[in-house]
Amino acid sequence: MKALTALISTDFGNPDGLHDHNIENYFLDQGYWNKIVESEIYFVIGRKGTGKSAIYNWIHNRQEDHNQLISNLSFRSFPFEKLLKLSDDDYSRPNQYRSIWKYIILSELAKQIVTDEGNDSFSDEYKELYKFVDSKFGKDLNQLHSKITTTSRKTDSGLKFANLGFSSTAEKAITIEDGLENISEINIRLENLITSYISLSQRPYLVQFDQLDDNYTLYIDNRKYFESLISLFKVLYELNASLRNYNKKVKVIAYLRSDIFHQFSSHDPDSAKFDFHTHYLNWAIINKDDWYNPPLLNLINIRIENSVKELSGNSSFYYIFNNEFINLEENKKRADPFRYIIHRTFHRPRDIIQFCIKTQEMAKKLNRLDFKTIKSAEKEYSSWLIDELKNEISPVIPATDMLFTFLRTLGSKPFSREYFKRKFLQERNKSINKSPEALLRYLYELGIIQNVKNKKFHTERYSIVRNEKSNYDPNMKAELHTGILKGLHNYIN
Repeated sequence: MKALTALISTDFGNPDGLHDHNIENYFLDQGYWNKIVESEIYFVIGRKGTGKSAIYNWIHNRQEDHNQLISNLSFRSFPFEKLLKLSDDDYSRPNQYRSIWKYIILSELAKQIVTDEGNDSFSDEYKELYKFVDSKFGKDLNQLHSKITTTSRKTDSGLKFANLGFSSTAEKAITIEDGLENISEINIRLENLITSYISLSQRPYLVQFDQLDDNYTLYIDNRKYFESLISLFKVLYELNASLRNYNKKVKVIAYLRSDIFHQFSSHDPDSAKFDFHTHYLNWAIINKDDWYNPPLLNLINIRIENSVKELSGNSSFYYIFNNEFINLEENKKRADPFRYIIHRTFHRPRDIIQFCIKTQEMAKKLNRLDFKTIKSAEKEYSSWLIDELKNEISPVIPATDMLFTFLRTLGSKPFSREYFKRKFLQERNKSINKSPEALLRYLYELGIIQNVKNKKFHTERYSIVRNEKSNYDPNMKAELHTGILKGLHNYIN
């Protein structure tokens, strides 16, 4: 089989794991069930595009294999604006959303118990939980987290919830007093019932929260948004610890972007305690040893093997991306195709999948696979990366067109802080609502720039891509990320 034929025949999947309907066929399992579900992990944290939603869906799809009931709560279209009005004045900031989050979680666990075919339906605890679910929610038990939020309200005597059961419709419940009950009081009783029941039954239940960051761009400057997430994480931290005392097979997990998670400490120093119960998704290739059989290479190999029966093993990628006929060069030296691609990414699954897709598209168009194909695909990939960054930047810097036009003037060579500032002022970028110093820090946080330091025989690079907790060093020179350079050159505002 020709490499070109193998490339065109490969299903590289959807760069967004949430919408990849074939993910089961080529998911790269790195022991996630044991690392996340079976351990004391309550939080899964990773940069945008590192596969959080793919893992979230993969775990959900394993529930029959493990005889475990799993609820996936998506917050993609969740009414966050409504939730931010449901603060509980009994708690000080940033804990004021604990009551509503706890009610959402406990209600979901109650729903799992009463719908579990393997439960004990004769116990007093089960009967009371069944009555609670039936009277509060009726027969439609989908999207309880959204329904609870939209039908709860803040009153002088605390948070109240309107029944959605048989006695009233959701529309009536919002406007009439009948059926409203104090959420804090319900939480106390619900937690007692649930812990008592799971202690006796020892049945496994899991609730997962994902897409909590889908609303981030809308609330990036809203302190209440961060406080609501911190409240959720505190509830998970304490409730999971309590549940483990009764049944180690019951817990709740939240998935969140690392850039949001790392800002928790600026709003609440107490959030440092979350770290012990956190699983960080990090695909970065940092040192020489990491280049040996890296997960990002395995991720592509398994997609190729799943599509092309004639190929198997770690050589699948290099069968297609064979430099004997591609003749790829970088800095006038022969370049390893995998390293070449990785250097142009943010070391995320989404990046390398997108680069391979762009290569596949260009190979179909040109009907060949050589260095010109890779270079053409790189231009398309770089433009895609800029578009993705643009969506992330626009809520912070609305003048994104002006920003990228300015970045293009910086070129590919390292620059000092003084040069950046002088260039910024010369270009009269008044519409960019950040000072040069603040903009440099922000660009570093996004991975758009990285620090560079020239050694005797090599150049060292420091980047948020490789170390998420690193910060921009103004005393060192910086350079634009290689992956966006061609996109900037072709950028038209």
